[in-house]
Amino acid sequence: MRAKEIPILVSLALIGTLGAVHGVLTNRWANSGQLQDAIDAISRVPAQIGVWNGEDLPTDGGDLARMGIKGSLLRRFQNQESREFISLLLVCGQGGPISVHTPDVCYASAGFEEVSKEVRQEIECNDGQKASFIVARFGKTTGVYPVQLEISWAWSLNGIEWLAPENPRASLARATALYKLYVVREFVPGSPSEAADTSRSFLRSALPAIRQSLKRSGP
Repeated sequence: MRAKEIPILVSLALIGTLGAVHGVLTNRWANSGQLQDAIDAISRVPAQIGVWNGEDLPTDGGDLARMGIKGSLLRRFQNQESREFISLLLVCGQGGPISVHTPDVCYASAGFEEVSKEVRQEIECNDGQKASFIVARFGKTTGVYPVQLEISWAWSLNGIEWLAPENPRASLARATALYKLYVVREFVPGSPSEAADTSRSFLRSALPAIRQSLKRSGP
């Protein structure tokens, strides 16, 4: 995914989702101190993770706030050995809005179609801990060349355990503070990069660093 496209696809395409989220899903009685601690922890995520160097990208704070996203980090990483790119979006907010944002909704409104069924993958990280992610591919036929995105996403109540529940809205909507992590890679169908294991490789290195950065913000 081109770096400049991500804020548009993630922030603008999600605005309509929140219109139907009310009552308990807004978690309006949440402990604001706990949520603020979780938000503050995002700034500790390092820009260099192993061989991956990251560059922060801008987001529209107004759009994010309207979606219930209270804190966010949008960063594009490049592997200094293979020169591959990965885009990372980490968001935090109350459980209601964060639990309902999924790529099938976000990217469809931006012209992408889901071209593979969602699968759940378990990733064993470099620190020996495991994480569960949902993975799906989305395609777009318009433009100069056909492009596909492989998107991996998961939620966390504390920044340490990363989960891919069958029904995140039911299991996570009441959370006082909830993280969600997207990892996106772009490839051209039929090219050698289509079969690459780039996202899993990145997550194996990145999740230990993310856990270390977020671990002080408990549920």
